[in-house]
Amino acid sequence: MIFYFRTLVLTMLVGLLSSADVPTRTVPRAESEARQQRAEAEEKYRQGVRFAEGDGVPQDYSLAAKYYRIAAEKGLSDAQYDLGYLYEKGLGVNQDMKEAAAWYLKAALQGDPAAQNNLGTLYAAGQGVRHDDGEAVRWYRRAAERNDPEGTNNLGTMYLQGRSVKRDPVRAFQLFLKAAGQGYAIAQNNLAIMYLNGEAVAQDYIWAYAWLDIASEQIPECLQLRDWIATKLKQYEIERAHDLATQKRSEISTKGAQSK
Repeated sequence: MIFYFRTLVLTMLVGLLSSADVPTRTVPRAESEARQQRAEAEEKYRQGVRFAEGDGVPQDYSLAAKYYRIAAEKGLSDAQYDLGYLYEKGLGVNQDMKEAAAWYLKAALQGDPAAQNNLGTLYAAGQGVRHDDGEAVRWYRRAAERNDPEGTNNLGTMYLQGRSVKRDPVRAFQLFLKAAGQGYAIAQNNLAIMYLNGEAVAQDYIWAYAWLDIASEQIPECLQLRDWIATKLKQYEIERAHDLATQKRSEISTKGAQSK
């Protein structure tokens, strides 16, 4: 009997050790429900995108807003941003800048850089929120830290104008250069103007021409100033400007491909 008892205990211990060798994990109910909520939100968001873009269905911003709202209320930042955008532009809903700001804020707090930039713009303009350049700078800075080119450009504008920060053309130039290198046309135009005026950098009509030539692909109005600059340049200088523009286009294209 004693031997049997010891054998039984040993068998039980071996069984316990074998179970420990194959650990199992039960997904907590809260975690499972959160995943389901996320999946449902993403599905509603995709439906909203289809209606916003007219992808396989007639374009309908009101239906897009309906599905975005469902997803946004479930906490999906992309839906919160897009719903804010519809309110800002009055697409499918009555234009309401306060609602736009509220939804941008929700997405911005989750780290969405486009929402951070747009919220900054609303503060800079005093639309839907009180006018507050300090808040604008704060949100532009957060967007820029996430490499959002529009936020980076807008932060540069605040430094150039000295709005809620000490005026710093050198810092503005650096920010414009970064955003321009990301393919943002407004920053490319701003960079050209700084070269043209010799602000924070030596005056250089060749570089001004080159950046305007690049920007004109997205902003055709830049051609007018570019062509005026051409009247101040010799032919070999214009050719040099075109060479620089070609080089920069290649660099921008390479960066874009690497970021995908």
